[in-house]
This record gives sequence, C-alpha cells and structure tokens, in this order.
Amino acid sequence: MSEEKPRRRSRPLRVEEPERLFFVTTRTLEEVFWLHPLLSSRLKPVNREARRVVDAKRAKLRKKLERLVAGANRRRPENQPKLTVEEAEKLAADLVSSALARAQEHCAKDGLPPVEVFAAVVMSNHLHLVVRAPGKNLAAFMGYFLARVAQSLNLLLGRVGPVFPRRYDAQPVLDEEAAAGRIKYVLENPKKAGLVRCFTEWPGFVAVAGLHEGDVLETNHFDRSAWQLAKRPAERARYWRRGRLHLSRLPGMESFSRAAYLATVKSWCDSRPAERCLGVEGVLEADVNQRPKKPKRSRRPYAFGRPEQVDAYRAASRLRYAAYDASRALAKLGG
Repeated sequence: MSEEKPRRRSRPLRVEEPERLFFVTTRTLEEVFWLHPLLSSRLKPVNREARRVVDAKRAKLRKKLERLVAGANRRRPENQPKLTVEEAEKLAADLVSSALARAQEHCAKDGLPPVEVFAAVVMSNHLHLVVRAPGKNLAAFMGYFLARVAQSLNLLLGRVGPVFPRRYDAQPVLDEEAAAGRIKYVLENPKKAGLVRCFTEWPGFVAVAGLHEGDVLETNHFDRSAWQLAKRPAERARYWRRGRLHLSRLPGMESFSRAAYLATVKSWCDSRPAERCLGVEGVLEADVNQRPKKPKRSRRPYAFGRPEQVDAYRAASRLRYAAYDASRALAKLGG
C-alpha cells in the first residue's frame, strides 16, 4: 500500500520559534492601493534625484491628499475626528513606521524581549517584513501592528471595515544565506515590480538598519483612544504621541559599524538599475483606490533555506501537526 499523504492545511499551525527569523507578507483587501506612498510614508526617497522628483510634485500631491481628506470627512461618523490636511499629512508620514514602533512597545510591556525588525518595505497593496520574536509573541506583534495600520488607513480614507482580509503569511528563514536573500528580496521588491530603478528611489516606506539617519526612527501617531476618552475635543494637538522604531542587524552582524553593515546589505542587491520601470512620478500618479490589472497569484514557499533544510523542517512540522491532531482528538473524546 502506498503511504498516505498528510492532508494540506489551509491554515497551517503557527508555532512560535523565538530563535527563528520569519519572512512576513500581508496584502490589502482585493489588493487595492491603500498602502500607496502618499498615505503610508514621508515621501523622502534615499536617492537625491528621486527626492527632487517628489519635491517638485509636493503641491500636486497635497491637492490630491486634500481631495481624499475632504471626501473622507464627508463620510466620517460622529466618533471620528474630521482631519485637517496638515493632520492627514502628519498621520500618513509615519503610518507604517509608527505602527511598527507601537507594536514593538506594546509587546515589550510584560518584560518580554523586543520584537526585532530587520527589514521592511511597504508597496502600494502589500508589505514585507523580516522579523524575529524572541519572546514568542510574533502573532501578538503582527495582530497589534496590522490593527494600528488599518485604524490609521480607515481614518485617512473615511472608511470602516477590514484592510487586510486574511491573516499574514510567515515563512521561517532557516540559515544565514537565506536571511541575506530575504533582506535582498525586501529591498529589491520595488525594482522587481518594475516601479523604480533601485530601492533607493522608492518613495514609500523602506527600512533596514543603516539606511536612514540611524537605527532608531522617530515616529508620530494620533492617540485616538485618549482623544475619545477626553470627549472628542476640537483641539487635537495634545493627542499626538511620539514613538521609536528600532531596526536590528542580522544575527552575527551586530558588531558591524553602521556604514559596514549597510555596505554589506547593499552588496547583496543587484547594483544594475532596472532598464524599464514606471518611475517615481508614475508611482505617485497612481490612484489610491486602484488595483493591479493582474494580481499576483503565487504559492507561498514552505520555508527559506537549502532544500535539505526545508525538507527536514517540513518533516518536523508534520510530527508537530500529528501530535496536535492526536491531542485534539483526545480532547474531543473527553480524555
């Protein structure tokens, strides 16, 4: 008789592995461009030429945001603040970075070690992270982070309901080579998508230790809960809070200087610029309610590493699943 194949799980068990890096991906509802750079970043590319393009379009981008805010304010319920354009700009500037910072702070409240963020990129309809949760709290971190992103986006867009329709994907990274490959993938995502020539031109949020002014990014966010508890006053300036997003270096590279670490990370990436791309201006012209004509439909990898490592990890996972199923069946029988 042929060996029975284990059933495929539509929702694989999540096992917290504190020593393991994870590559995390999540997509917006129907892949709408709600994570457009206009709504989720400071619009300050690292590349000078790209920054000049953004600066030249500041007035046009502000008018675009004004129209979005005006429409959102008309749809907004009584218990939500009617944002000014200045508040919307401030909220959008740190939308993702502040959510990451708040999630780091929230998950370290009980004395647990902080969740480490090694790299992040926010595309218009999805985001990628490389993270590690030494406190076995990756699920809590991601739940809090995505809830804060959704809350801020709904505030900007004047909508209610989910922003991320399904739970995030998290694949384990099994060795150092695979970790370098995931960092490379995160940074090169805007380039591989045919949007810009190099990740330094991406006007949206992209982060890795050493890329910006420091490894700690200062953020701002609106404390809506405090504003609600204060009976929703018209004056909202005192309800803005500051946060700090800590970016970590990969295990084994903690002693590298900032310049040496960034040079190493850049050496993993393809230095040749993309021959054909939409360009910074084209990215900024896109409508935030647009969606791709051909959404990506690729099967997620089981894990990242050498084939023998992935096979061994898969076999260990099957044993865990079998133990879980046996325990669950026993519990149903009242044992």
